[in-house]
Amino acid sequence: MQRGLTQEALTCLNAINGLERAKLADTPLRSIKNSLIASCTLFTRAAIEANVPPEEAFSHSDVHILEIERFASPKHLQKYEYTMLEDYMNLIQKYKVLDYSALTIKMIEYIHENITDSINLTGLADELKKNKTYLCAHFKQEVGMNIMDYVNYTKAEESKYFLRYGNLTISEIAFMFNFCNPGYYTKVFKKVFGITPSAFRLSPVD
Repeated sequence: MQRGLTQEALTCLNAINGLERAKLADTPLRSIKNSLIASCTLFTRAAIEANVPPEEAFSHSDVHILEIERFASPKHLQKYEYTMLEDYMNLIQKYKVLDYSALTIKMIEYIHENITDSINLTGLADELKKNKTYLCAHFKQEVGMNIMDYVNYTKAEESKYFLRYGNLTISEIAFMFNFCNPGYYTKVFKKVFGITPSAFRLSPVD
């Protein structure tokens, strides 16, 4: 699952950053920028090896390098390295679904395209003109989790960006992603990530 792969990548990046960075320029700020650009190059190469189309991988690389150059403090750059990693992991996951059957890909696409709406099995079954029981069994067999668990996981995952970088309240984010109430959003988020949305918003990136 993506969560496991992302955690493994984060653990690896934490270990690397626990070591002293190589000096890649005369000034500390330029040195860390060069280090992040090198990381971006590695992430891009890994994405391409994971079947992400090169033009899309390089497009993300261009955006990240522009952002790296924009920052003026080592602290913000170190934080951005984790943002960059998460972006590439999401990009790899996007193309990983190509390993699934056409039906599963349609289900995942429907979920992602309607992620801020109220998604339920009846609506999904009607959209795909399939039996609900069949869809549930098919999805569980290929993806390894229940459809509604996947919906909640994806909603919680998408909400992390707004928690980390937006100014919306927890309640506003909960309603944006069509959770029935902020309490249920908090319950789902904690079940998925082991931390409440409020605690995640206040936590350091690493």
